[in-house]
Amino acid sequence: MSEFTWPDCRAVYVVSMVVTGASMVEPGHSTNMDGAGMGRGVSPTTLLAELDRFLGLAVSAISEKRSHSSRRDGSGDGEDQPTVDTALFLLRNLPPARPAALAFLAHTLSRQVSSHMRGYSGGDGCRKSDGPDEGVSGQVEALLGEVLESAPSVWGPLVGQWAVDQLGRWSVEWASTVVGRGDATLEEVVAGWLSCSPARALASLTVVCVAHDPDTAVAALLDASAASGPALDWLVAHVGCSFPATVIGRVLGLGLRGFAACHGRPPEHQLASVNKILSHLADRHLPDIRRSLHAILVRTFEGASDAEAQASVPFLLCLAVTSRSRAVLAALTSGLDTLLSPSDRLAALANQVSWWVPRYFGSHGQLQEMVVHLVLDTGGSSAPSILRLLMQGAAPTPKLPVAVAVAVNNILQGVVGEICMVTYMRRNSGASRILIPFLVGLRGGGLDGSDVGVAVGGRAVSPIAGLVEETLATPSSQAVISHLKQLVTLVVVQQGPATAATTLGHLLHCSTHEATAGHHQILTSVITALTVHQAGRCSGESPLAGALAGALQPQAGSSIILTALKSLDTLLSQSQQECLHIYSNLTNALLTNVPLLAELINDPVLGTASVTILSQLPLKKPIPVGHVLCLSHAVIFYFFSSLHETNTISKVSGVGKCQLVLSHLSHSSLGLNLIIRLLVEGVFRPECAYLFGAEKYATFNFKDLSGEMLIKANRQFNSWVKVPQSHTSIFHMGIIGSGRNPQGNQNVMLSPDTIKLHTQLLLNTLSVCCAAQTNGEGASTVALLLVELISPDIMFNGFPWPEEYIKFTFERDLAIKKTFEEFPVAWALLELVATHRAALSYCSVLVRALAASLTAFWNTCPLTSAQQVPDALQATQRLLEVMVTAQFLPGPLRVLPQMVEAMAPFELVCILQDVWVYMRDHTPSPDRWCELPSGFHQRLPDPPMATGYTERIQRIIQSNVATIGHLMSFMINSK
Repeated sequence: MSEFTWPDCRAVYVVSMVVTGASMVEPGHSTNMDGAGMGRGVSPTTLLAELDRFLGLAVSAISEKRSHSSRRDGSGDGEDQPTVDTALFLLRNLPPARPAALAFLAHTLSRQVSSHMRGYSGGDGCRKSDGPDEGVSGQVEALLGEVLESAPSVWGPLVGQWAVDQLGRWSVEWASTVVGRGDATLEEVVAGWLSCSPARALASLTVVCVAHDPDTAVAALLDASAASGPALDWLVAHVGCSFPATVIGRVLGLGLRGFAACHGRPPEHQLASVNKILSHLADRHLPDIRRSLHAILVRTFEGASDAEAQASVPFLLCLAVTSRSRAVLAALTSGLDTLLSPSDRLAALANQVSWWVPRYFGSHGQLQEMVVHLVLDTGGSSAPSILRLLMQGAAPTPKLPVAVAVAVNNILQGVVGEICMVTYMRRNSGASRILIPFLVGLRGGGLDGSDVGVAVGGRAVSPIAGLVEETLATPSSQAVISHLKQLVTLVVVQQGPATAATTLGHLLHCSTHEATAGHHQILTSVITALTVHQAGRCSGESPLAGALAGALQPQAGSSIILTALKSLDTLLSQSQQECLHIYSNLTNALLTNVPLLAELINDPVLGTASVTILSQLPLKKPIPVGHVLCLSHAVIFYFFSSLHETNTISKVSGVGKCQLVLSHLSHSSLGLNLIIRLLVEGVFRPECAYLFGAEKYATFNFKDLSGEMLIKANRQFNSWVKVPQSHTSIFHMGIIGSGRNPQGNQNVMLSPDTIKLHTQLLLNTLSVCCAAQTNGEGASTVALLLVELISPDIMFNGFPWPEEYIKFTFERDLAIKKTFEEFPVAWALLELVATHRAALSYCSVLVRALAASLTAFWNTCPLTSAQQVPDALQATQRLLEVMVTAQFLPGPLRVLPQMVEAMAPFELVCILQDVWVYMRDHTPSPDRWCELPSGFHQRLPDPPMATGYTERIQRIIQSNVATIGHLMSFMINSK
């Protein structure tokens, strides 16, 4: 039907014979149309008249064509309009004339297409095309659309075949002209043809035919496509936009059939056409493409043994390798791990390899190389799917042959090898860096490095981190872990510092359960890559420190940060034990993030893990003052929180970790003084004093005392945002008087054993901190701090002991004595200071106040035996023991603590008065002690003690010879 010729006119003439035998109808009836017969309501006379008119016009057109062939494309639609009207009339009302009418219409539309295309070749490529309802094309589309709707079974095959034949002929004829260049994309070709009114009209008619009879219309379309080659791909793609599932399935089926028939070597344009059509449809119909591709693959697992089923996988491989569209590649590769998750399916594919190699692939090496390049080109969300599938195949299972695991390991080695060549053996940095889609997909985000990781449950999780977590959660071979470790390292090295830091953070957040060995190997490789390969790309802060800071941000959530802290703890301990090279880099990075770790200590869930990590860090190194301050506050807070634990093991373990951290910090003079102040002040706080045996209603006057727990205060300081010129910047003006009357301490009274344990843990911690400085600074700090906290007066706090009759300090002495009674831990702290001997000189005011208040108490005691007042007796004995320990009472006076239990109150008054006189005459200043090589202090030798200091003591011993007579020999020998 390409040209309207004289045989067509002769065929139309024969039609007149049929028309003359037609029955007459009454004039004036409306014109109707029956799809199978002639026009009804039209008289034979009218039909003959129109037929004669059509023949005459056609003969004239043929004659004119023969004499003036140059005017073939020059006449306009106005010259052909009478003939077109007649042809449309015959097409509608005279079935035998339809072929000739369609041939004439095709001839007319071809002239319009030629005129349109010549406008492109003449440089008028942007000329305005006719509207869809204007001209001959509009009339043809309207008429054929109407008859298709009325009788689709009759008109559908005829119109569909005619339309695709014309479009195929035009597409071949004007293939290089429709867009104006030969390298146009399929989208540009579609747009170019749809700008042509005749082509747009026939394309619309083709869509209508497919809608009414998909099988017949699509078959005609694909036949025409096969005959016309790639030139008609635009029509298949255009129809596919309206019927994606139908067209995609038929196109893939046709491509698979040709692939199988040619034994894997089809014409090059065949696979290219399939790829072009799929690429055009991929933007809007990717799920349909994925379903159709997976349906072809699934058919191989359902027992089909025909040639097409056996060629399905090679066809899909070739289609993926030759595809230039990442969307088509993503449709084919996404979800393969789920599709092939049953091991039987993977084994079935392995069994077909021996049939593929000689027929579709030259060798196993060629097949492996093709798979390797396919994996490298796979990006986006499909990359983790492919790697997950390879990991499943690389781990040997009973259902998979050993050869499958070997082949998959070879593929993984090939992938790693290719990436290594790109990363290490070529110039691959800065702007010239080659982005490998597979690595970008494992990292997550776009090719530009944006959107690294996918937000899941409020945190960022990269695909590679999820694969690590899945792999380590199941039994895996060392080869699988090795491949995974190499790929993670390459992601870190090849994708830049930002990706490296993010990936490390995601890996730290992985929950590994029992698979700590593999996780340790992967983390070690990533940290090595960060420190070795990324150090040169980053300026300023260490990339490892930045990665750890990102992984430990409080916004991530306590459970996620806890996982990261546990991973770091394991990595630190193992790297230290195995003397790995990453230990120093890791510790330096963690030291940079000390403020962040200190902040995490305030969280009840993260405190233990944070302190555990801090206890393994070399904090003896000089660190910034700000780090010392924040870390000291945080660890002291955790120390007192540990004492609140009910479990003794957890309590002792927590305090032990605190001692390690505090001992390191105490090597700094600033840190030592701050730690001691926080510890000593803390034991007098109401929320902690009961832990050390403070009385229920004991109070201690702090200028900044608050009624809330330390943990609440710390959290408030961490989260409170100060906004200028708002209510948050208003200063609190204090509380009137003492504020609201206290309702009594609601803390539960602890057992004596628990209180003793708490006290001993406190003393051990203070001793460890004091031992960090060999000059005795720690003990002196404790002594001075006790005086600052307990003595309410700053007057008469010096070393000298005044005359006994000075009474204006009596009120202060009673207040000090009350403090020691309400807070027994004060005695323990005083005894700790006494062990350092010279340091007790700084507590002379406290010792003097206790001695004066106890002397006054015993002087007014009406009882006959001191044992009748056990509390006062114990205080007196502890006071004398403190003085003896610090060598305040040398020589014969060292036996006094052993004498007091057997004395009467008046005898204790005598002893305490003699002690006062001795201390008055021998001022306990620090220069009376010298430091020994061992670090302890020894009192300088004094002249022989005068008998006046011991005369009454000896008489008391003689009067109580039955109970303390054995102490006389010690006094004599001491002289």
